[in-house]
Amino acid sequence: MNKIIKRLEIIKSAIELEDEEIIRQQLIYLKNEPQDAVISAIAQAIEARRFSDAMQEISAWLQAQRALSTWQDPSIAASKLELKALEAQLRDLIDKRNARVQVLDDFNDLYHLRLGPLMSRILELRKQLAVSMQRKHEAEIKRREKDYQSCLQFISQAVDQLAALKQQWTGLNAASREAVGIRQRIQQQTELITALLAEIRELEADFSHQDDSASRQAQENAEQDYHQYQEQQQEAQFRYACDQRLSADERSELKRLWRQASRLCHPDVVADELKEKAHQMMVQLNQARQNADLAAIRALLNQLQSGLEPMMASDRLNNLEHLRHKIRQLRMQIDALLQEITQLETENAWRLASSVTDKEAYFSEQERALTEIRNTLEAQVQQVEQELLTG
Repeated sequence: MNKIIKRLEIIKSAIELEDEEIIRQQLIYLKNEPQDAVISAIAQAIEARRFSDAMQEISAWLQAQRALSTWQDPSIAASKLELKALEAQLRDLIDKRNARVQVLDDFNDLYHLRLGPLMSRILELRKQLAVSMQRKHEAEIKRREKDYQSCLQFISQAVDQLAALKQQWTGLNAASREAVGIRQRIQQQTELITALLAEIRELEADFSHQDDSASRQAQENAEQDYHQYQEQQQEAQFRYACDQRLSADERSELKRLWRQASRLCHPDVVADELKEKAHQMMVQLNQARQNADLAAIRALLNQLQSGLEPMMASDRLNNLEHLRHKIRQLRMQIDALLQEITQLETENAWRLASSVTDKEAYFSEQERALTEIRNTLEAQVQQVEQELLTG
């Protein structure tokens, strides 16, 4: 009702100013307002250019309404207008963010379609190489343990032989040729024991620093990267299969309508009590987009545009304190979204997706580079497996 009063006051002033342009502008809005018989008569008088009749009817209607209307704080109207402007700004930023995310998603899907099988093979080879390196590491540990046990056995034998030589030497004439030979053998045996002790200390030092956590972590990371990429590849192939059911024009329409609908029901821009409903509609929208369900997106957008959408806070709030709280809330959301967009635009993924003009040349070059990586990894895997076989 307050809007109708204000529009009629504007029309009344425009008639007094003899400004038909303002009258025509306000008439459009007036005809869209819920009307009673008097409002319809006023609109008809204006359309028929019977401005005297319109002026009399407007004056009478306004006088009657003022007698019934309660006073409204003008700060409420100002706050509602400010909130509307912030809601519009937030919707524009959400649309800007979504547009950039869509560019990234499209580029990533194209990457998966063009290079996905090659990249999957590379990640599979990295996983195989990590497993082989872990097996090689474990084999090396077993070899060192075997060497350590052998050294212990050899040094035990060497000590026994040294003791026997010393006992034999003590029973001989020190000047005899046999005693000289025994002394030489004792010297050789002592040097052997010293060498064995050095090797044992080296092996024990290796055992104390031995840690296979790095190789195990590398294996786990390679396994995780491979399975994660497989999931992304399957999702991209699913989206591609769904998209192929649509024509190029329909795919463009789907993206456009999805962005348009998400502007109207994003949880960040609706009244607090309607966030749950808005969230549910966003889930439906995103699911329809994922499935390339153009009919579902059209239906949801039609529902939103027909007045069944979650309403903006500026359309529902009339308490000044609540309005000001919502204004502060939206300003913080706008600042956060601006930071998110700025951060996104500084990422390498966005720079790449937004800067590649000749995608065919880019993917051809990437295919050559990835093919070289695949060939190198295949050679490395083969080499490690051969080393494991030969021991």
